Amino acid sequence: MHLTDHSGLGDALWFELGEELGRFSINEFCLITCMKYVGSTHLRMVESRLISRYFSPLKGVSRENLELQMSNANFDNDDDAVKLSLVYIIFCIPLSNASSVKIDLKFFALADNLDAFNDFPWDVLSWEATRAAICNTVKNRMSPIRRPLKKNDKVHYSLPGFSHALLAWAYETLTHIASTFTTKNDQAISRMMSWTTADNVKFDEVLAAFTTVRESQPKCFILMPTEEELKNPWVAWLYSKNPTAVPQLPAHKSSVPRPSTDTNSEWREFQNEI
Repeated sequence: MHLTDHSGLGDALWFELGEELGRFSINEFCLITCMKYVGSTHLRMVESRLISRYFSPLKGVSRENLELQMSNANFDNDDDAVKLSLVYIIFCIPLSNASSVKIDLKFFALADNLDAFNDFPWDVLSWEATRAAICNTVKNRMSPIRRPLKKNDKVHYSLPGFSHALLAWAYETLTHIASTFTTKNDQAISRMMSWTTADNVKFDEVLAAFTTVRESQPKCFILMPTEEELKNPWVAWLYSKNPTAVPQLPAHKSSVPRPSTDTNSEWREFQNEI
């Protein structure tokens, strides 16, 4: 399985699965995470009480600074502990990045209003960060100026954003991989909560499983919502734009499907309508 260049199809990422393509787009991302993905992400720059109280000597606050404050557990009250914990969770999981990267100070001001924080469309930022991270990782890996690996070098990849959503998508799409390394709880909500990876999975086992995908993988190009998921009005709207999701075959390679419309552009249109 590898990422293929279909940049003309909008923001969706396309992965070759044997002789077919699997789509990882805002639609799949939202089905997997179930976080809010509708609304404006614009935040006004206002002074943050949390910054003034706990990080005033610093010119910027990184996750590393936030971790230190959390470990010291030196808070004026429980409310401040909860608010800083929420910022910490957001930038450790759906918006993860290197611990030295500075966190936009506007998010600390947002955390001071818990209703606004909980209503913020985190999935929008998380999808954008995850998509950019995947593309940049592949681009850097394939860069002609990248230092050639020596015989004993190990390859390491850092994938900011919400990498667990990509893992859950792989389980949803690659049923052979999922059945080999996971167990599924069909009652769990959301989809990313449905999968439990087996302990002590070895890389060689995963690699061997991927070599058999071509022979065993049923055709599953685009994830479709269940009846229960369609009760969410935003999910229903997204998929009503492309209700059947039947791929069309491009002329240059008859075995590789592609969607008839760019649902990501329609999603942006929906964002503007809200």
